[in-house]
Amino acid sequence: MLRKLILVAALAVSMTAQARHGATSLKDPPPLPVPQGEKPEVVEKAILSSGVRRNWMVVDKKPGLVVLQYAPREFSVTVNVSYDSQAVKIAYKDSANMEYGQEDGHPVIHPNYNRWVNNLAHDIAGELTLGSVK
Repeated sequence: MLRKLILVAALAVSMTAQARHGATSLKDPPPLPVPQGEKPEVVEKAILSSGVRRNWMVVDKKPGLVVLQYAPREFSVTVNVSYDSQAVKIAYKDSANMEYGQEDGHPVIHPNYNRWVNNLAHDIAGELTLGSVK
C-alpha cells in the first residue's frame, strides 16, 4: 500500500513538472512611447482599436487604464494597458489555463502569452505612429 502511495505521489509530481514544461518566462512588452503632445483620447482609441483588431475584449475602461481580455478557446489572459502622456504599458493581470506560475522566483506562462501581448503592443505602436502623422 505504501509503495502505491509513493508511486502515485511521484506520478503527480512528474505530471506537474510536465504541465509546466511548455511554460516560458512571462515578458511583458517594453513601454511604448506616446508621440509628444498626443491627446489621451487618441492614445485610448489606439489601444481600443488595436485590441478589437486582435479580438481582445474590453473588460474595464477608465482614464489612463484599459483592461483587455483575450480568450481563444479554453484559454484566457487579461492585461492592464495603462497610459499617460509619455508611454503605454501592457502588464499581465490574470489568466486561465495558461500554465501561469513561478519558477525560481520568476513568473512563467504559456509561450502564446508573450506572442499575443507583443502583437497587441505592435499594433498599438502602429496606431500611435499613424495618429501622430495625421
